[in-house]
Amino acid sequence: MTPTRPSAIPVHDLSQVTRWWILIGHSNALDAMNWPQQTRDTEMVVLSDDPRIPIRDLPRGTLRLAYLSVGEADRQRPYWPAVQAQPYLVEANPHWPDNFRVDLRDPAWQRILLEQEIPRLLERGFQGLMLDTIDTAPYLETKDPARYAGARQALRDFVARVRERHPKIALLANGTEALQDAAPMADGYVVEGLFATYDFGRHDYRPTTEIERSWKLAQINLAQASARRPVFTIEYASVGDVALARWAAAESAGQGFHPYVTVKDINSPP
Repeated sequence: MTPTRPSAIPVHDLSQVTRWWILIGHSNALDAMNWPQQTRDTEMVVLSDDPRIPIRDLPRGTLRLAYLSVGEADRQRPYWPAVQAQPYLVEANPHWPDNFRVDLRDPAWQRILLEQEIPRLLERGFQGLMLDTIDTAPYLETKDPARYAGARQALRDFVARVRERHPKIALLANGTEALQDAAPMADGYVVEGLFATYDFGRHDYRPTTEIERSWKLAQINLAQASARRPVFTIEYASVGDVALARWAAAESAGQGFHPYVTVKDINSPP
C-alpha cells in the first residue's frame, strides 16, 4: 500500500535557524574537539554517526540531525557486508568510490534504512535526519527510463514512510531535482554548491557558472511551489580562499537562504 502523503505543514520550523554547520566527513579533528563549546551558539548541526561524537552531550538548544544516505550505499557502513552483493546496487559513484548508487525501489534496501539505520541513529540521540543522495532517483530514471521507471515515486513513498513512522523528528532533504519529491514531508531543503563548488574535473574550487546556479535555483523554486521551506546551502571553498567563501555566503544569504561554507570532504570543524 502506498503511504498517504502528509499535509504540507512542517513538523519543525527551521526558518529562524541561522547558525548551523555540518561535519560528516572522516576527520582526525573529532578527537580534539570540545563539543559543548563548539556547539554552544549553534542552533542546528548535521553530523555523521561517528562514535567519537558525544551526541547527547551537545547543548539542549542545538538541534542534532544525523546524516543518512538514501540513494547510495557506503562500504564504510556497518550494513555493507549484508548489501555488497545485492542486486539493488547499481554502480559506483565516480566521485566517491566507496559509495554505490542504489535502486531505492527495492524493499530490502528500504528495510535496512527504515528498520536498522534510522532507529539506531535516533536511539543515539539524534533528533532528526538529513536525507542525502536523494537525487539518485531522478538520475536513474533519466539514465534508463524503462529499467528504472518509478524510482522517483519510490523516493516519495519512502520519505512519506519515514515521516509516518517518525512524525516528530526533523527532516532535511538534500538534493536538487529530487527536492520536489521530498516535499512536503521535509522541514527544510539543502542544496550543495549553489554559488561555490568543488570541480571534480579541475580538482579545484570555483564559483558556479550562471547556468549551474540558475538550474539549481529553478529546482529550489519547484520544491518551494510544492511546500515552502527554509533553504540551507552548503558552499565549497578551500580553507585559504576567504574571498570565495565570503562571496558565496553573501550571495546565498542575499537569496534568503542560510549558507554554511566548508571544504569538499565536509570534514572541517567550523
